[in-house]
Amino acid sequence: MEKNGKQVVFRFKKPPPQPRASQSPSSRICGDQSGEPVYHPRKSHRKSRTGCVNCKQRRIKCDEAKPQCQRCGTYGVDCLYSSPKPSPKMQQLAVSRRSASKSSSPDGHCQSMAAIDMASRIEQLVCDTDKAFVPGPFRTQAYESLYLFINGLSGRVPAPQSFASVIKGDMIRVALQTPYLMHAILGLSNAYLARTLPDSARYRVRETRHFSNSLRLYQKELESQITRNNMDGIMSTCMILSDVPLLETERSPYNSFVFSSDPSALNWLLLQSGLSRLLPYTQPFLSESIWLVPFMESYNKFLKFRDNRTGRQGLHPELAELCEITDDSNNENNPYHEPLRSLMPILDMETNDANFMTMASFMGNLKLKFTILIRDREPRALLILAFWLGKMCEDQSSWVYPRMYMECVAICMYLENNPDPRIPDLLGYPAQRCGYVLTHERT
Repeated sequence: MEKNGKQVVFRFKKPPPQPRASQSPSSRICGDQSGEPVYHPRKSHRKSRTGCVNCKQRRIKCDEAKPQCQRCGTYGVDCLYSSPKPSPKMQQLAVSRRSASKSSSPDGHCQSMAAIDMASRIEQLVCDTDKAFVPGPFRTQAYESLYLFINGLSGRVPAPQSFASVIKGDMIRVALQTPYLMHAILGLSNAYLARTLPDSARYRVRETRHFSNSLRLYQKELESQITRNNMDGIMSTCMILSDVPLLETERSPYNSFVFSSDPSALNWLLLQSGLSRLLPYTQPFLSESIWLVPFMESYNKFLKFRDNRTGRQGLHPELAELCEITDDSNNENNPYHEPLRSLMPILDMETNDANFMTMASFMGNLKLKFTILIRDREPRALLILAFWLGKMCEDQSSWVYPRMYMECVAICMYLENNPDPRIPDLLGYPAQRCGYVLTHERT
């Protein structure tokens, strides 16, 4: 007790905590309502030992849902499992290419942690398949290439949202476990840099090495059976490799296949049918594929515009006449019939992101008998192709525009002096779309 002026202050020491009384069986049965707190032992629970990287680094419980746990889905970050422990040097990549405000937020923190883990995964994946890649400097280089692909190149593809979501999400997760797909992605990024930056030599070297490894490993994978476990990696790699020749920025029409004796000059077109050749083998497992939703959307749109009618009704009259399409013509007895049927709805489409995949599918749906005619520079086949190229030239901001423009101009140059007067007359449509002035219009 202390005296403070006229006041008396009593101070008590805190009594020691009393042990909680255990509840007797009889009281539990009778439902004892006394105010005494009842001790409840903690229920047994399953510990999260195989959670995702982000949850482990934040020291929170992970529901271990795959391919994405609930917390990562809420934060909108990549959900990765079973990561190797990053080296001390990986701290250099802790600050990802996000704004300072994002990096200080919980979301930004998760993204930074994911960036470190992703860079480590890329290094391990690629260096294990090619000892020429030196760990350390390559780690940052490879991560920057992947970052460019996710946040740069994927945005330049005018595709529906379903495709973009898979490209930026599920396909990257597959690539982190699939060396030939990762090499293809890094090769495509370096190919883009080699064609857009003045100092392109080093990017050309990286592009060549990555594509060489991708093709080597991809070919080896194709020699084995296609299963549900490798179908996504195989299909994704096929689509990326088919994009490479479309990246060419060489503007000279004289480099076109119509003026070249090099058989590979037509690869930009022939490679587009690769996916259609794979689909029959992946069909039994397609319902489990990451590409199911975008593929079904594209297929439903394809069915909407597919026209298998016999004869010439609905076709361009002059083109049908030139290609000798009669009322009895069909896909089997006339090689020009099916491409013309596919072309007609495309010519009426508005050139935008929503229609890009449908318009681009024209290349992949061309049959062998028609591509042989194109390879042999058959004028009517070239004219049909020129109509499609001219339509694709309407969008000059598209990443495929340089290739479309070059090939369209080259075909116009090749056909404008054709002895059949109908062909130069019909060249007006593609020539106008690509901006080429025909000889008979110059005077």
